Amino acid sequence: MEQEIWEIASVFLMSTVKFVFGAVPMALAMGFSFFETVVVTSLGGFTGVLFFVFLSDTILKKYNEQKKKKTNQLESTKPKKKFTRKNRLIVFIKRRFGVIGISVATPFLLSIPLGCFLAVRYFKNRQQIIAYMFASILFWSFSIASIKLFF
Repeated sequence: MEQEIWEIASVFLMSTVKFVFGAVPMALAMGFSFFETVVVTSLGGFTGVLFFVFLSDTILKKYNEQKKKKTNQLESTKPKKKFTRKNRLIVFIKRRFGVIGISVATPFLLSIPLGCFLAVRYFKNRQQIIAYMFASILFWSFSIASIKLFF
């Protein structure tokens, strides 16, 4: 019984951060049933989304306050931004698909903290961000856990 609690807790905590390539395969490898996998990983993902959406909001507010103070104190030239492959992918998804695109890409391509941070940074409606993230987590949880049913 105690080992099962630790397994559930570890899958839950993993799914708050790394979803498709972390928590769902971990749950399946530990022998969770389809239903257990979907429930535990989804609840962990939901918890991660709520935590990181509100944490990102707080971090961005503090960052903007510091930026305003720094801008008022010094007016200097900005360093040139570097565009990496990942940055280009994020900008492409944001412009082409909006909050839905970031939400769908978050559990699969991005981690939950990064996806929530980007969504909060680029879009203002928190309820919409959370709703789309929850739907995306459910979709990916069902999709990846369904692989167990077929194999």
